[in-house]
Formats: sequence, C-alpha cells, structure tokens
Amino acid sequence: MNDTRASVTGYLYPWDVLGDSGAAADVAAVGVDRVALAASYHSVRAATPRHPRRRVVDARTAALYVPVTDAWAGQDLIPAEGTGWTGTSDAFGEAARQLRSAGVPVDAWTVLTHSSSLGARHPQLCVRNAFGETYLHALCPSNEAVRKYARTIVGQVLRHGNPDGLVLEAAGPLGFSHQNQHEKTEGADYSPWVQALLSLCFCDACRSGYGRRGMDAGVLAAKVRSAVLSDSMEAGGNHRLQLGAGCDADGFVPLLECRWDATATLLDGVLTEAAAWPDVRLSIHASPDPWSSGPFASLRALERSKLWESFPGATAVLPCWGAATDSAAALRSFRSDAPAAATGAYVLALPPKSADSRALSQEWKALLDEGCTELHLYHLGLASTRRREAVAGALGLLGGREGTEPKE
Repeated sequence: MNDTRASVTGYLYPWDVLGDSGAAADVAAVGVDRVALAASYHSVRAATPRHPRRRVVDARTAALYVPVTDAWAGQDLIPAEGTGWTGTSDAFGEAARQLRSAGVPVDAWTVLTHSSSLGARHPQLCVRNAFGETYLHALCPSNEAVRKYARTIVGQVLRHGNPDGLVLEAAGPLGFSHQNQHEKTEGADYSPWVQALLSLCFCDACRSGYGRRGMDAGVLAAKVRSAVLSDSMEAGGNHRLQLGAGCDADGFVPLLECRWDATATLLDGVLTEAAAWPDVRLSIHASPDPWSSGPFASLRALERSKLWESFPGATAVLPCWGAATDSAAALRSFRSDAPAAATGAYVLALPPKSADSRALSQEWKALLDEGCTELHLYHLGLASTRRREAVAGALGLLGGREGTEPKE
C-alpha cells in the first residue's frame, strides 16, 4: 500500500472496555485508526474472551448506551438502558473516555431499527410479511414513530456521547433472513428469492403508502404469497438479486420503491439531527443490492436520501464477510453505480475466517485494490487473543501499521 493507506476501524462493545484497565492500550496496539463503539445496539449474548473478570455478557434487550433522558418523554418508542449488564447508564461515554486516553478516536456504532423488545410491545410498528406474520425484531421505517425514534437515538448519542464519528446500521427495515431469537429456519431451504419476498412489508403504514401510490395492497400481498408458494428455486442459488434478474423481480419493484423511500425518509431525519455536528465523521452500512434488507441499506435508498448532499464525505460500508471474490464484486458494483462515494469493507475477524495473518491480509488487500478506502473489522471484543494477533499481523503485512507481525 502507499501513503494514502486505508483507514482501519475496529468494532467494540462498551463492556469490552469497562472494567479492563488495559483494554484501550491493547486495542491501540492492534494497529487500528479508530474504534466503532456500540452506542445503540440490539440484544446479544457476547463472549468477552480477553476480559479479566468475565467471559460472557447477556445484553437481554436492545439498549441505548448513553443516558436515557426526558428527551424521550411522550414518545411511543423509548429505548432501554443497559445498566443491568454494564453497571452504568453511560457505558458508551465511560468506555469512550478510556479509549481516547490511549489516543484512539471513537465513533458511535448506532443501530436504528433493530429492537425485539420494542417490537414486542409495539407489533403494529414492525415489518409484517405478505402472510400477515410480524417480525418483532424489525421496526418498519414507514411508521413516523419509528422515524422519530431513530432521530432521537442519533440526537441523544451525539449530544451525550460526543463521538468523533457516527457509524449507522439498520437505517432501513430488517427482513426475513436477519437472525432472530434461536433460529430454526435453515432446513426449510427457502431460496434467496423467497427470503427476499418474505422481507417485503405489508404493515398498516406500508399498506397506506401503497394505496397513496395507487396500488392495491391486497392484490400485491396475494401476488407475493403466490410467488412464495410456487417457488421452485433450489437452495443455495444466487446470493443476490438484481433488478430484472428473472423470478419476475421487476413485478415487485413498486414495493421496493416504497421501501427505498421509507428508508430515505428515516435517514434524512437522522441526517438533520447529525447536521448540528458538522465535524462528525459519518459512515453507513450499505449494499449495492436493490433488494437488501437488514443492517445494510440499499444504495437505491441512499440515492433517494440527502446523505451525500448533507455529508459529501460519508462512507458506505459494504458487507464483506463472505468469499473474497463475492465481496470484491459487491464493491465493484457499488462503485460502478456510485463512483463518487467513498466505500469501506466490513470484514470479519471471527469464524469461519481463519486466524491467519497472511490469509486475512491477502483478502483485505484484494478489497483495497477494488478502491475501498476503509476497513471495518468485526469484532475486536469477540475475537480471541489468537485472532487479535492475526488481525494485528495482517495489518502489519498491509504496511504502515504498528500491529505485531505474524510469527514464523
């Protein structure tokens, strides 16, 4: 690599740092440029393999890791605090201060529409498929209450967390394929096409939106159900769906357009909040796939928003956890459609990736060669010592890093 090397962001939870006086220095020693620290996050059972006093954290509900203040008064959706498993109402702020003491800038990793606890209390605000089945983990951005929730989350994180940057995740609706509870769905062999169809939303707000566009929601839902029931695609088919790539995908584009617009509207509200902090660095988890649902918002939605108008330097961080060839193809596709946008690669340091510095560095270099300018490493807190060392070695091999070189 040359002097214009990629920026490297390591992902962490607050509990990876709190209660561990050496955590910040250890993270800095890996060779990352900054940390994306969870400020608003969904429920999770997370291993803490390097922590001196614990081995697992059960974050029982989605939570806000800055103080939940009276700014939430009167709202339908109010986040929980993570005090029960962090010991403090300001876990983000306390962990961020510890990281900054070691010279590591801290971005706020902020998840917007993923909350099983809020969904269970407000199922009418969740994604509902064409069969009338509700995804309680997936808040639907067609609802104004969900958009207001996302705006307030970001405003409160910026106000109380004072981060150096924002990393936005789940700016749009989650779909069928995003894991929820203890999943028992793999053996059904639902094709990628069926999973995409099962992610189309027919909640009351979406149905109203379809009606405003002159579409009959009942007819559309019946069409989706028919397509699902008649699907004969073998399991293990295409990992992505392109517009018009068979399966009568074009016939469902009007539904996607409503999803893109709802996501763009939510994102624009969030950007309005963020505009009060113009120096904040902004990244967003994104995908070139028009059908994308889940943590990675479709590029089509981003193009309909004011993202690059409001934050011209915003980075779109693409999912690059699979095969290097697939990840490189996704980066090429995104850059072809949005050549002016900065792109980052969200890469995995956990299984099934090996703890092999050379293998990791080769994979990451291939992504950098596709023009991405940032590596986002998931996840420094979940990674064992051996995996952390492999990450540090890989960064060292890429050049210009202080990470430990791999041992022969």
